[in-house]
Amino acid sequence: MGISERREREKKELRNKILVTAKDILLKEGWQQLSIRNIAAAIEYSPATIYLYFEGKDEIVYQLIKMGFMKMSEFFEPVLSEPNPMERIRKSGEAFINFSLSNPEWFELLFNTPEHICDVDKYMEDTNPGLQVFEGLLQTCQEAIDQGFTHIKDAHILATMAWSMVQGLVMLIRSGHLEHLLEIEEQELIDDSIETFMKTIFKEKRN
Repeated sequence: MGISERREREKKELRNKILVTAKDILLKEGWQQLSIRNIAAAIEYSPATIYLYFEGKDEIVYQLIKMGFMKMSEFFEPVLSEPNPMERIRKSGEAFINFSLSNPEWFELLFNTPEHICDVDKYMEDTNPGLQVFEGLLQTCQEAIDQGFTHIKDAHILATMAWSMVQGLVMLIRSGHLEHLLEIEEQELIDDSIETFMKTIFKEKRN
């Protein structure tokens, strides 16, 4: 490996270290403690070094959000090939729950982040990674409506209902409260909740 290649690798490693450290601070100490100075102290570099890689805290947060949604998209990839929009919604709900419960740190960062904390909009590229996920759900919901699978006529309402159900279920499971309230296995609760939602919202396709 040449000198330039080694330096490039070291830059990538330090950039990743900055992001990992920022994520740890967010999750362990809270948003109030996230600052360039605190990140620099944690990795034992000067604040000026951080600015060689990122414009500031907002860009760091955006990059973390982007990484999180890229991770989540891996769980949705197998769902995209499902031709039936109603089944695609079911599988999307299962994918979201699987991602959230197997990646609790990313769930916390992506879905419990106060929007007013940082200004990440200026770093958005052509597409917002989080919006892409929701737009995919919107499109699937519109297909279900167009094909007569549901009495609901607004794709935004249908998508929000589906999202609210699975995210609420994840938050209840993660809180630990259900362990004391319900004598039911976690997976059974997930399966029954999704099945009940599907039967309530959707119907057999009309002729």
